[in-house]
Amino acid sequence: MQPQPPLRRTLLGLLGAAVLATSGLASAQTTLEKIREQGFIRVGFANEAPYSYANASGQLTGESPTVFKHVMQKLGVKEVDGVLTEWGALIPGLKAGRFDAIVASMYITPKRCEQIVFAEPTYGVGEALVVKAGNPDGVSNYADAVSKGKNIAFVAGTAEIEHGKLAGMKREQQMVVPDFAAAVAAVKAGRASAAAFTSLTAKDLAGKDDGLERAQPFTFTHGGKIYKGEGSFGFRPEDTSLRDAVNAELAKFIGTPEHLAMTAEFGFDKSNLPEKTAAQHCAGE
Repeated sequence: MQPQPPLRRTLLGLLGAAVLATSGLASAQTTLEKIREQGFIRVGFANEAPYSYANASGQLTGESPTVFKHVMQKLGVKEVDGVLTEWGALIPGLKAGRFDAIVASMYITPKRCEQIVFAEPTYGVGEALVVKAGNPDGVSNYADAVSKGKNIAFVAGTAEIEHGKLAGMKREQQMVVPDFAAAVAAVKAGRASAAAFTSLTAKDLAGKDDGLERAQPFTFTHGGKIYKGEGSFGFRPEDTSLRDAVNAELAKFIGTPEHLAMTAEFGFDKSNLPEKTAAQHCAGE
C-alpha cells in the first residue's frame, strides 16, 4: 500500500479527532439523566423550620423538601437525600458538587443569580424579629434598631443582612452568626436586642421558648420597593435541563389544592403564594 500524502493524513487525523470529540459530547450525562438512572438526588439544606429541616426521626421535611419530593417523583426520582450544611456554605457546596440542588427555600436575589440558577418561586413571605419576652428594648424592625442604636443578630448569607444595611444599620450593629441557634442564643444572652428571620422562622423559633417572642411581622420596603422574599430550589448554572424539568412540574402544581394541603402543616397558605417570576427576582424587580 502506498503511503498517504501528508495533507491526507492530516485531514484524516482531524476527522478522527472530530468524531471522538462528538461521541464524547453525545455520551456526556446530564445531572437530570444521572439522578434518574441512580434513582436518588442529594440536596443541601440548612435546618431552618418550617422551610427545610430534619425532624426528630432524622427525615428531611419542611415546605421546600415536601414540594421538591413531589416534583422528583414526577420526574422519576424516588429518593431525596439531605446534606446538612451551614446556610452560608450552601451555594459553595452546590458549586463544589457536594450535592446537586439546594432545597432550603432560598430567596431568589440578583447576587445569588450571578452564581446559581433558580427554579420558579414556590412561596413568598415577609420578615420578623425574635426578641426577649415583652420586647424590653422595643425593637420590632430595622428602623427601630437604627433609631435606638441596638444590635440585631443575622444568620450569615441571609437576605435580611442586606435589608438591615438598606435600612441604615451600621456594620457594628449587625451581629453575623453562623446559624439560627446562634442567633437565638445571642438574643437570650443579651448580646443582641433581636434576631432577624423570615416571619415563619421567627414564629417557629419563638414558639419553642417561653423567654422569647416574635415581634410584629413586616414586609421590608426601601425606596418605594417591596422586598417580599420569594424562594425556591437552586441548581448549578450548567444544570438548566434539570431546572427546566423542575419548572415544568412546578407550573402544574404550585397553587393547586394538593399543593396548599401539602404545605399547610408547615404554616403556609394562599397568602404565601409567589407573586413574581425567578427572572424578575434575578433582575432586581
